[in-house]
Amino acid sequence: MSVCVVVLATGQSVTGEQVDCVREMHEAGACQVVAISDAYLRMPTAEALVSNDLNWWRHHPEALQFAGRKFCGHHCPGTERLQPTSQFSSGTNSGLQGMRVARDYLKATRILLVGFDMHGTHYFGKHPEPLRNTTPARFTRHLAQFRVWSGCEVINCTPGSALTRFEMGELRAVLRP
Repeated sequence: MSVCVVVLATGQSVTGEQVDCVREMHEAGACQVVAISDAYLRMPTAEALVSNDLNWWRHHPEALQFAGRKFCGHHCPGTERLQPTSQFSSGTNSGLQGMRVARDYLKATRILLVGFDMHGTHYFGKHPEPLRNTTPARFTRHLAQFRVWSGCEVINCTPGSALTRFEMGELRAVLRP
């Protein structure tokens, strides 16, 4: 059986139209959703919320009220811990950890990436202090982390993404009921 999971991140390219498309397909039962950090605010019915940044969880305690499963790569009360492995260290970026949750916990056979710009800022602008915003050097390190990926098919549906490791696709064309 095919299981499609959309991993919705917070890149600057995320549009209301994309979120509406994901929401429609989610409500139709065509996909499950993993929200990355603040993306849960746009998709509160997602099955899972992943932020590997312990400070993000501290700055957003209201996220612990999210109804789905919550994950962090560090010990964070109220979340499930993503134990470090040889493939996924505790410093792995939240997007890649979200893909891990899609594959290992939601049993995805196909993952669609939305909002994986891997450059610039977020759809909501910069994180407020004391949270850190990703620098170009950190984006380079994060991009390198995706080399470890193995498992199910991944299609990057993020226009203008710097993440070229995976096949590119247009969201509506690949997310069909």
